[in-house]
Amino acid sequence: MSGREITADRRAWLVGELEAWTALGVLSGDQPKHILGLYEGGTPEAEAVRRTDRASAAVMGLGGLLIGLAVLTAVAFNWAQLAPATRFALIFLVLGATYWGAWTLRRAGSVAGSNVAAFVGCLMYGAAIWLIAQTFNFTVGDSSGFWWWAVGVLPFALALGTWPLHALVAATLAWYAGESGLRPAFGSFGSWRHIVDPTWSVPLLAIPGFAWAYANRSRSVLALYVALATLWVVVQPASWTMDATPLFWAGLVGSVLLLVAECHPQSSGLGIPYRFFGVLLIGGVLMPLSTYAFNRSASGQVMPTALAIEAAGAVVLAAILLVVAAELDRRRSGRPGSLAANLLAAPGRWFPLALLGLFAALGFGFALEASPVLITVLANAATASLAIWLTVVGAREDRGRPFAAGVAYFLLWAVCRYADLFSGFGGMPGAALVFLACGAALVAAAWLWRRLKEAHHVHA
Repeated sequence: MSGREITADRRAWLVGELEAWTALGVLSGDQPKHILGLYEGGTPEAEAVRRTDRASAAVMGLGGLLIGLAVLTAVAFNWAQLAPATRFALIFLVLGATYWGAWTLRRAGSVAGSNVAAFVGCLMYGAAIWLIAQTFNFTVGDSSGFWWWAVGVLPFALALGTWPLHALVAATLAWYAGESGLRPAFGSFGSWRHIVDPTWSVPLLAIPGFAWAYANRSRSVLALYVALATLWVVVQPASWTMDATPLFWAGLVGSVLLLVAECHPQSSGLGIPYRFFGVLLIGGVLMPLSTYAFNRSASGQVMPTALAIEAAGAVVLAAILLVVAAELDRRRSGRPGSLAANLLAAPGRWFPLALLGLFAALGFGFALEASPVLITVLANAATASLAIWLTVVGAREDRGRPFAAGVAYFLLWAVCRYADLFSGFGGMPGAALVFLACGAALVAAAWLWRRLKEAHHVHA
């Protein structure tokens, strides 16, 4: 059975700890060796081999891409002069030769070369869709060709499991969802052509990718499909002509993504992609909402019926997530207790829920033309809270990126508030006040980071 992957810095830390435990008498004999045997990689030799393989695969991939472009360019130069039968023969000959080469390389043990050949073959397959359509004078300008491209690449991505193939699937589906997202997701029943519109199948095609990422614990592949699903969900109100500017829907979706991230075990790291895109949505939505001029001009522009449907959908989904996560937590921990007790046992999930309620309240505030001042104050409080929450997450998980993101977002918010509030009448005293507040907040964040890390190491 293969060992767990480990990086070089973590392996060095583990070696040092094992030596200390051996000196203290906690471990003896071959126990340190057996523990190290549970992990693979991390040695200087393994890291050097891994870097060499990645560099070789990157160079081979670039070379394969250029070869493919050379073939396509040469064919395209005389494409109009070729007979249809010759065109089809060339298309299928190139596709067959490429995939046969990938299969032959894999049988010969050259996995990297096989993956590159398969990737080039999938690129050729996408080009073949448009070339065949052009031969029959079909039009695939409505982006439906990208859907067929993704359908053909998905089996290769699942079988070979390489990141470029999964990225190709996610990119083609994202392009299709973005281009076709302005049509109803489940079609208009006024025409059979709309009923068979495959836009609704985008999440279904993404499900196997999600399953592969979870089965292989691949955070990078999971991020691709989370981005795809986020895009598809965000454009749905516009697809149904229900909400032309789904600003608050984006905030609600971001809150649900943060909740999904908090429902994952911290040790798995698979919640990080959900948190990343959730923070992007929430942070992007809060920036205009924290500006008084925007709130005053946009007041009354939100349709209450559309917002009620969006908020209800987000609340129902959040409730389902909470119940499922509480049950999974109970099974993993083996602790008894009621559903309510298990829900209260995860305080980290309350912040996303608070944001979800805030976006729903702000949306109805816009619809009912509430005071722009009140909306601005609430949005600014939420912006600062998001920055603080990111720093707390970074300290809780002992990761520097969330902490740095929280500090950077706080600085961005402070600069925007200076331009919004003080540039007109505050001048230098206003700038001094903003810089003083930012400095004090950063000192407090650094102090909090140090205290939380000390508490984490003490409990560990």
